[in-house]
Amino acid sequence: MTEKIDASQRLLQREVPEDLLRERTVHVANRQNVTGRGTKSIVIFRIGREWLGLATDVFQEISEERKVHTLPHRRGGILGGLVNVRGELLLCFSLDILLDLEPSPGTSTGNLKSHLLVCNRNGNRAAFSVSEVFGIHRYDPEDLRAVPATLANVAAGAHTVGMLSWKGRNVACLDDELVFYALNKDLA
Repeated sequence: MTEKIDASQRLLQREVPEDLLRERTVHVANRQNVTGRGTKSIVIFRIGREWLGLATDVFQEISEERKVHTLPHRRGGILGGLVNVRGELLLCFSLDILLDLEPSPGTSTGNLKSHLLVCNRNGNRAAFSVSEVFGIHRYDPEDLRAVPATLANVAAGAHTVGMLSWKGRNVACLDDELVFYALNKDLA
């Protein structure tokens, strides 16, 4: 037992090689990219050709394809139907119709979509079908650009708080309060 203790003490008391010490010093001295105060996060997703972002805190789940069950006398509007999410029926809305977005070429018009976003804002749960989900992106609110004048008077522009540059693309950051207000207004 004493031999093991002596061996461990020798291991801990040995000299650190100079090149390892320099490498570790440089690593510790490097300025870390720390996320500052005031940053916000969004979930970036695509509908048709458009990249959109919605505040992270309204999301509950991102799941794969689900069958959307249409409702009688409610076809072609913002409300797409009902979707079963782990045994619970949720209203499934079409953000592309709400925002007046063009569908991407080659997308199916069937009831199966690529991804389903389940959101909850102040107790209002809803689901949205989207083409693709990138994930979470953090940004500084000062990086938001104004909505272009060509977009300001259309539905997508009215629900947008600003535009972000992300991976060479423009992402429209949606105002979750306005989006949920429009969805509830459509149900009335």
